[in-house]
Amino acid sequence: MAIPAYAGTGELRFVETDVVLMPDGKASIEYVVRYHVLSGEFHGFYFSGFDRIVPRFDYNNAGAVDNRGNTYGLDIKKVRDDMYDIVLSNGEAVTHGDVTYRFRFACDMMNAGYLATTTTDDGRDLIVLNWAPTEWDQALEHYTVKVIYPIPYLNEATDRSSVESELLSHGFATEPWMNNAYLIDYRVRQQGVNRWIEVLLHRDDVPSNYSFRIQQYVDASVFSEVSSATLADARRYQPDDTYEKQEGDAALIPPRFALAGGLGLILLFAVAVVGKKHRSMIRAKNELDDVQWAREDWEPPEIRLSSFRKEGKIAKDLDPVEAAVFIGVPYKQILSTMLSGLVARGALSVITRDPLLVEVVKPPPIPETELGIHEYWMYQAARDDGKFDETELESMLQRIVRMVQEKAWDCDIEATKRYFEDRIGEAFEPSESEPVSRPTSTGSSRPYTTTHTRNSWWYWYHYRHGVHNNFNRESYDHEFEASLPVDPDTVTYEQALGKSITNIDVCHAACHDACHSACHSACHSACHSACHSACHSACVSGGGH
Repeated sequence: MAIPAYAGTGELRFVETDVVLMPDGKASIEYVVRYHVLSGEFHGFYFSGFDRIVPRFDYNNAGAVDNRGNTYGLDIKKVRDDMYDIVLSNGEAVTHGDVTYRFRFACDMMNAGYLATTTTDDGRDLIVLNWAPTEWDQALEHYTVKVIYPIPYLNEATDRSSVESELLSHGFATEPWMNNAYLIDYRVRQQGVNRWIEVLLHRDDVPSNYSFRIQQYVDASVFSEVSSATLADARRYQPDDTYEKQEGDAALIPPRFALAGGLGLILLFAVAVVGKKHRSMIRAKNELDDVQWAREDWEPPEIRLSSFRKEGKIAKDLDPVEAAVFIGVPYKQILSTMLSGLVARGALSVITRDPLLVEVVKPPPIPETELGIHEYWMYQAARDDGKFDETELESMLQRIVRMVQEKAWDCDIEATKRYFEDRIGEAFEPSESEPVSRPTSTGSSRPYTTTHTRNSWWYWYHYRHGVHNNFNRESYDHEFEASLPVDPDTVTYEQALGKSITNIDVCHAACHDACHSACHSACHSACHSACHSACHSACVSGGGH
């Protein structure tokens, strides 16, 4: 089935994000996400959209609370590149009312390029926060982002005007379009014995897939623990860079005041996403006759398709699994889809999902000879103890990669990719019994266009094996990805922040839920551009289940 029987459905209510910036350019980012349960047993949702950020989750301080006051722990598992499954611990679920999730992670915003350097016309060095929190697949009642700068606040007065004056003394400025897009307030954040300046951004009635882009500037001296060498190497926004200009971006102004001297034109930096360490993709390099795989799951197998390529030659003999590797489907999605297929065909049955344990069905409903070679390898891996370990899965993928290389060593890469785009599209053609609307890049159904072929491969795989009717073609459900034993995080939240952890008030996590209602009321009285630097990635979060 596309949606497991145990899964429920929920409707997003709101999302609130705290970004605590450290003097060394690191950050603690916390999300508070509320769902209203509509049906079934609601467990959690998928969270994505990190792009260059490498998150280090604070597993010990993640939790949830329902509207009856029941509290839950959270399980946070990586399901694939740039995506985590966040669910209530121990298989618990909420069947009605609201459930609010709270979790946080550490990251290095300077290293990721979301804190970048720029210079005013008069030569003053600034640092710009050019970032957006994750986008969501449903509309929100509100989206709130609080940015806490490492600016100590020593004044007695805490009214908006006093806080704003202190901000301006540190060179604070924002883009004009931000004043039009959001309600903005300036506050003091008490953390232990320290008080820091907080900039609150708020928007009501947020549509789905909204990019809550933030672009703010402060003096470089605010980030006092960033070395001069690091600043010199940091990403810079230059007037001669390629940008996507937005209406109203002709000048930078601080809110409610003109910025003396002006900061000149700053246009939106556009960047092409290339193979980063945690991005699963396949890319033919410009002017080079080779292809390399860069995957997140293991040290990647490398395929070199050398200069013997023949223009127009298509590697049609790639089977569905090999085609997935060729077009760049993430490894865990390939393995999860293969396992889903074996279960749907009755060859394997699932005993438990966490930990993942399966058993071979006896007598087998289909002869082993009818399994493809790769499915047979997975079937055999489960035969002895019903478990899949990392060594078995890595060995399987190495063999698949070698077979792809043998079959595609001289093919025309782009022609072969277009060929499989067309084959995948066939699975979405209208049938006599059930007409199907063609998926689009903006609709809810899964696309099979050139850009999104990888997202639709899984359904074509099931289509090729005759079990596609067991699945919802409009939504890949990542069925077994969270259960596959691959690439656990080894760096903790505390280690990622280092000494900066002392800047975070440990009491904040405990009191957040209790204070939320009052803070929310106070807040009311006062979320994809081509630029991945500003808008993080094309991934969205949600998919409540």
